[in-house]
Amino acid sequence: MKSNLELLANANFVSFLFFRTTMVLSLQMVTTIAHWQVYTITRDPLWIGYLALAEVIPAIALSLPGGYWADSFNRRRIALCGLAVAALSGAILTGFSLRREIDQLSPLFAAIGAIGIGRGILAPASTALYGEIVARHYYARAAVFSSIGWHIAMIAGPALAGIVYEKWGSLAAYRTALLLSLFSWTSLWLIRAPGRPNSARESIRRALSEGLRFVGKNRIILGAMSLDMFAVLFGGAVALLPAFSDQIYKTGAEGLGYLRAAPAVGAAIMGVILVFLPIRHHAGRVLLGAVAAFGITMIAFAITRDFYTALFILAVSGGVDNISVVLRSTILQTHTPDAMRGRVAAVNSIFIASSNELGAFESGVAARLLGLVPSVIFGGTVTIVVVLLIAIFVPELRRLSFADSQK
Repeated sequence: MKSNLELLANANFVSFLFFRTTMVLSLQMVTTIAHWQVYTITRDPLWIGYLALAEVIPAIALSLPGGYWADSFNRRRIALCGLAVAALSGAILTGFSLRREIDQLSPLFAAIGAIGIGRGILAPASTALYGEIVARHYYARAAVFSSIGWHIAMIAGPALAGIVYEKWGSLAAYRTALLLSLFSWTSLWLIRAPGRPNSARESIRRALSEGLRFVGKNRIILGAMSLDMFAVLFGGAVALLPAFSDQIYKTGAEGLGYLRAAPAVGAAIMGVILVFLPIRHHAGRVLLGAVAAFGITMIAFAITRDFYTALFILAVSGGVDNISVVLRSTILQTHTPDAMRGRVAAVNSIFIASSNELGAFESGVAARLLGLVPSVIFGGTVTIVVVLLIAIFVPELRRLSFADSQK
């Protein structure tokens, strides 16, 4: 408990938590309504996958340059620029919604594309900034608190978006998201990170090459990233929730909000548990087990037909996924030197983008080819297989422990 209080006495870290939480809340509102509007316009889950590509392509394209900028310039300023670009999504959709309800795809794709551009710049800089403002022996606890804030936003964002959209329309939802992004930008601006030693700036080609080589040689980092990318690439069903809400549960946009929020409820509960029961021993085994459990919950979700049972299963999936998130974040911070944090975070953000948004595209294609329910069962099964392969071929990850490095 004393360690938790010492960490929360860090004003910069508290500002970071407010920035990250309100940012996610804002962007979740935008993406939830945008995904619903795309689906109602097209009535085809494949278009949800196309919308995901509109975000992931610019995010991946800018991640490595974003990592170079984070390691070469002031990380807070780079993060402020990225957040401002991402916030354009709310401004774009607010502007189009002023005239009438959006009934065309172009502004929706433009807004989600702005989020992707902003993410490519913001993710490496904010991750590296977090490593600057938190003492090394508190990285694991900081990851838990950050995850709690993230998942509170993941709970409130989709649910709030669905409720506001149903009662007052998309304009009110997008205006709310725009206001939240302003709060997020202000919280980030208030952070005062300690200055880093000045060093000669490398060329972007050499700097990025060194970052990629470092990740490639560090089997624990590479194994953790690969576990996330391949498992969630096939295992996630979030992108298909609009179709489940419409076809299986008949609950509309409000039901979609609850479905999208359910994993975050479980994740937030798990985050509170991890505050008091941090994972130090057998961290690698716990990580592998959590991802395998995530695959199992996806299979269970696919075969249930009861809305409330589905909410419970999704909450369990969020809980085990949060264990994975916290452990992977701790691995990245503890195994990366400060001078290379931005570039390693950039590679990680590419893996995350691949697993989430490309996973959404894969889900849309699989749903078209296999059907809605079989595609999720297939993805959960592949997730379990991926865990087994990484457990066999990356024994360093399986043996990982934080017993000696984290309070």
